[in-house]
Amino acid sequence: MTTMEEQGAKQELLKLTEVLRVAGIRAVSVTYSGCGDEGHTEAPQFEGAEGKPTEEKDAGGSLDLDALGDLLATFVPEGYQDNEGGWGTITFDVQSGKVRVEHNWYETVSHAEDPREI
Repeated sequence: MTTMEEQGAKQELLKLTEVLRVAGIRAVSVTYSGCGDEGHTEAPQFEGAEGKPTEEKDAGGSLDLDALGDLLATFVPEGYQDNEGGWGTITFDVQSGKVRVEHNWYETVSHAEDPREI
């Protein structure tokens, strides 16, 4: 389910599509991870028209990279930083205008030992 905040962030991302296209950017991604009540997102990564990583400096000088990263971080699943936490990647596809969230939860699994008698 999409929240109002996510809808607003997507509209802001869509406003940047022309700047990104002119700069030859095909996709922008942000990775994140968290656990133990702490979480963080990495700086945006850019993919060029050929599908290869592109340097920040080639992404367009008029882009506010911090604001772009914050917009993408809006889509991080709630609670990803709590307890065991989770990690993932959020990707904005410039051509289609779609935001893809790939999320994984950390999980603690324990297995009981077979009973032993000594």
